Amino acid sequence: MADALTATAPGEPSETPASRGASTPAPDGRHRPGSRAWLAWAPWALVAGLVAVRVVAIVVLLRSGVAHEGSILGGDARRYAEYFTAGGTPYRDFPVEYPPLTLGLVALVHRSSLLVSIGLLAASQLVIELLVALVLARVWGRRTAITYLVLGTPMVLFPFPYVRIDLLSVALAVAGTALARRRHEVGAGTVLAAAAFAKVWPLVLAPVLLARRQWRGAAAWAVTGLAGLAAWVAWTGTAGLRQVATFRGSKGWQIESFPGIVIHMADPGASRVEQGAWRTAVEVPGWAKAVMGLAMLAAVTCAWRWAARSAAPTRALAVEAYAPVAAVVATLLFAPILSPQYVLWFLPFAAIAAAAGDRAVGALSLAVTVLTTFILASIHAQTEGALWATVPIMVRNCLLVALGVVALARLRRGRAATATPCA
Repeated sequence: MADALTATAPGEPSETPASRGASTPAPDGRHRPGSRAWLAWAPWALVAGLVAVRVVAIVVLLRSGVAHEGSILGGDARRYAEYFTAGGTPYRDFPVEYPPLTLGLVALVHRSSLLVSIGLLAASQLVIELLVALVLARVWGRRTAITYLVLGTPMVLFPFPYVRIDLLSVALAVAGTALARRRHEVGAGTVLAAAAFAKVWPLVLAPVLLARRQWRGAAAWAVTGLAGLAAWVAWTGTAGLRQVATFRGSKGWQIESFPGIVIHMADPGASRVEQGAWRTAVEVPGWAKAVMGLAMLAAVTCAWRWAARSAAPTRALAVEAYAPVAAVVATLLFAPILSPQYVLWFLPFAAIAAAAGDRAVGALSLAVTVLTTFILASIHAQTEGALWATVPIMVRNCLLVALGVVALARLRRGRAATATPCA
């Protein structure tokens, strides 16, 4: 990571001896130590501090009783442990709400002691998060990597990212996008397809290959996806596809989703735990699924169509930052579930935009991570319907809308003159 952090990021001015802290000529002609020598160490100090905060958070987490039955943060880890006590074949003999690659990671960190499993899970997620930062530094520059770590830091204060498994799909999605940027088409297509077998959401990033006209990459994506599906079905039948698509057959709105919080605030007593998540008693009707699915498809289509038609000076930022942010945010807003860890999905792409100078995207993303951390930390009051705990969910969701609108607006404004409105 050293070379990446000391390399000049795209769009940054090239370094000079003075900017590196070298000695500069004094008025009398003699050389004296540069007065800004500390600038050479500033990125290192900042990164060290951001990493240290994460390590301390994990240590505190493991000493906080996270393995106890009532722990909010340990809830998902307890669910993961159930996979290995149920007996039989996953998906076929007992339901699993995650695709095979995520199940594989859970199997790697599973131990007979829940606390040890949580420790290994937390360590794996921290390593993966730092690998994401490394890829960002190598491909988009050190400023982007540091921005990514800064945007994620509020969540370290109540460290739920490290007891969930979403960073695996984030890492694969970022790696696939980076390979596409470097024109490794087959690798990009293969990795982006694999990302969808960790979590489903990276499917909305696949159009990056079409926007870049990387046809071999698109073919690799399709072949890898079909091969993966065939292997999955051959292993367990089609039950796994249904379980992942419906979160083990859940029917209510998760209470943090855009419609769910409104229903929950109107009647908090009717909400209940369903398949491990708090959901409304009101079931998601079929017409709502269809309408929201079409709305998500329209937003994702517009984002990538406008990105593909962006003028040359803005095309890279459109394809690598704004279109992914708009597509992922649309996925969050139009889904029946919006768990806190899902905000991790768009952070690397928001960091690319923010590091390029887009303060609105950076500020909105930071506000979302701050509020999401508060939302999970106040979940008990939230489930009881307390206004001080539910109103922040409404605000967070509105900020997500604003972030999606800003990303789409940037894309629409950056279209080439030949572009036509998205219909």
